[in-house]
Amino acid sequence: MDKNRTTVVVREALDPTPAQVEILRRYAMASRCCFNYALGLKHIAQRRWSHGRDRLVAQGQSPSEAARNAPKVAVPGAYDIQRIFIAGREEPLPGPLLPGQAPRRLYPWWEGVNAIVCQQAFQDADKAFSNWKSGARRRGGPVGYPRFKRAGRCRESFRMTAVRLVEQDLRHVRIGGVRERGVQPAFTVRLHRPARRLASLLARGGVAKSVTVAREGHRWFVAFNVSIPVTTPPRPTRRQREAGTVGVDLGVKVFAATSDPLLVDDDKIHLFENPRHLENTHRQLRKWQRCMARRYVRGRKAHEQSRGWKEARDQVARLHALVAARRASTQHLLTKRVVTQYAHVALEDLRVKNMTASARGTAENPGRNVRAKAGLNRAILDVGFGEIRRQIEYKALLYGAEVTVVDPAYTSQTCNHCGHVDAKSRRTRDLFTCTRCDHITHADIGAAVNIKRRAQPPTDG
Repeated sequence: MDKNRTTVVVREALDPTPAQVEILRRYAMASRCCFNYALGLKHIAQRRWSHGRDRLVAQGQSPSEAARNAPKVAVPGAYDIQRIFIAGREEPLPGPLLPGQAPRRLYPWWEGVNAIVCQQAFQDADKAFSNWKSGARRRGGPVGYPRFKRAGRCRESFRMTAVRLVEQDLRHVRIGGVRERGVQPAFTVRLHRPARRLASLLARGGVAKSVTVAREGHRWFVAFNVSIPVTTPPRPTRRQREAGTVGVDLGVKVFAATSDPLLVDDDKIHLFENPRHLENTHRQLRKWQRCMARRYVRGRKAHEQSRGWKEARDQVARLHALVAARRASTQHLLTKRVVTQYAHVALEDLRVKNMTASARGTAENPGRNVRAKAGLNRAILDVGFGEIRRQIEYKALLYGAEVTVVDPAYTSQTCNHCGHVDAKSRRTRDLFTCTRCDHITHADIGAAVNIKRRAQPPTDG
């Protein structure tokens, strides 16, 4: 990894014609099928190894010993899968043909699609399988076994490198095709707005490493992964250095509370109320989800369902995309203000996965207050604690700020005036009154001050 370069993602909305939408969907379908093809070959190799391990377990070896002594089975990589795929993609569909039926190919979905789409899908399957194999060592914790992508149940997307910006007007992108007669050639898709930021990064020496085209709701987007050179590390501005450190406390009722005020439209704000994007759209979501349930025919695949079911499905996808866009807008506005106004940002080291664990329990030991806990989990995930931390960490590198994570234990039960810890000091959801010194403050602001102090080095005396 080159330390003198960093990667910036630029995402732009597309404005394709109906004919171009069909082309994009065909590319996305080819990417999905290639991913499933590669994962199927890996799954076969993994099952062969599992059978050898199970035979050793049946002979009396422990599971760990059997895993070490099982016969090695080579799992094909992306280049091996590509070689196997090229050798067999022209095979006809097995079985007898009906009278007058033309012969069909076994894998027809690759025809007319740029080969880079298939190559990137094979690499995605490699990445998914390696993440599962190295789950105990990877950052972020273990992940589950890779799953096949089902038509109508997964996001329509594909990755390419043969996508470039048309720099004449900055309003079009050119997507590569196949240079053969009778198949899909390269085509140009209009952007929703001029890609000035992307053009600026490319003019500074940036290189588009890969491009992802995906559908979210009813719209298509293109995301450029641009590698740009970094000459000197950014340094905080004088205003950031004078402001110093800020502590940020994330919550459900209050979206974020800061120890020191943030300047928003000439107003100094400590508390940011939770916009509750998912809850505000819940009524419409429930309406269309019930409509989907009524129109669903059991036993049929997604593409075989009725037009009414597909209409309800598209409405649900559109609402979820709208909620995601609003949530991302709120998160970006907050995180950029934090890293551009302060030189040091203190956050809690929250374990979001543990915080949002289900309280359902088991049949023998059922949980309590399951419905209330499920609502709390939805609210936490709607705020996006992990995404806010991720955005602050990567934006701090761009604006010269420093980020410190602290232990979140008892930050909301500690008096920021005398340091006394008592759960009874938090009289209500918002009011904090210390049981020792009678100091009164807003509970979330007091927690943010405690986070800030924990991030600062102790002073002598």
